[in-house]
Amino acid sequence: SVGSDGRPSSTSAISKDVESIHQRYDSSGPHTALILPFVNFLSSLIVIVTRLIGLEALLSMALSAGLTVYVYNATEDNPAFDGGAMSWTLLTFAVVTPLSASVRMAFARREKALTYLKTIRSSMINMFIAHASWDWPKRGQPESGRQACKVDWMEYGDDVLNEMLSLIDELCMILLLPTSTRARHKVLPASVKEAKDVNDVSERIHKSLVGRMGKLSAQCEYLKLQGLPGNEASRIRQWEQFILDSIEGLRLIKNYRTPQALRSYSRLLSVLIPPLFCPYYADLARSTGSLGLGIFYALLTAVALSGLFDCVAQLEDPFFGHTSLDGVDVQEELGECLSEHLLLLRKQTFSGAKPFQRSTQKI
Repeated sequence: SVGSDGRPSSTSAISKDVESIHQRYDSSGPHTALILPFVNFLSSLIVIVTRLIGLEALLSMALSAGLTVYVYNATEDNPAFDGGAMSWTLLTFAVVTPLSASVRMAFARREKALTYLKTIRSSMINMFIAHASWDWPKRGQPESGRQACKVDWMEYGDDVLNEMLSLIDELCMILLLPTSTRARHKVLPASVKEAKDVNDVSERIHKSLVGRMGKLSAQCEYLKLQGLPGNEASRIRQWEQFILDSIEGLRLIKNYRTPQALRSYSRLLSVLIPPLFCPYYADLARSTGSLGLGIFYALLTAVALSGLFDCVAQLEDPFFGHTSLDGVDVQEELGECLSEHLLLLRKQTFSGAKPFQRSTQKI
């Protein structure tokens, strides 16, 4: 059907929704432009307080403030005291530089994971379209190609779709398993056992994923047996390779992290280095005549370093987008969006078909 603007009615409805969104939420309006900086500042403050100030940050803040007050009182009668002579070089090279490198590596891993997810989504959609609707008729022979085969193509398409949806579910399972590669999983007996249990489950899911890829490959062989040309079958094989390569890439990102020694080093120093600079904060308080300013500077340094480390820690496992700010929401990208797109394609390809019924199989 066609709308009053000459476009298909579905497109016309979407266009109206887009226009409505722009009218309600466009940030270029004069009133919004004045308010938006304050809203963004408040949002940033909430993020820092709720997401980046954890127990480690509180410990570092408490030590920094307490030692600042102690040094300030202990050196009150010492005119030779000069805390301002302390160099910030140690802080720069021992903490900030390693943390900055860790942040870059963590974001690079997340971007790589997004690339793999993009490949899986596009390849699965193309592969389902190929299995469900690609035909190979011969010129001048209407009863050829799929029509000449004694195959229930809707049942065949549902078998392919069931394997794809099951593969998506299992991929979400393996990516959302608890993290098992932190420092404690290497040195503490209870955590070592926890890591072993998680890895055993991960390996079972991985074997099932490989088995499902084998079944999808067998479906392509079945199409070839029915007459699908080899050049078109090779394209399906290429999508299978893309999917399997991306699954393996995601699994390796899940199982291997940025250097563990660097993370342990940064974790300890981000907590302990700020309190070591308490003489500088005490000297600042004495030179300005305000102990509060010295304590504030101590707290600010502790929050900055601990918050920077928390940025790294939250992205070490990039597949927890439902709990971290910048993680990948695997359940949304695969479990909901991709599954819905595949079911929509089934509905378009087999119009009038009954609702799809999943057949589940335990791992």
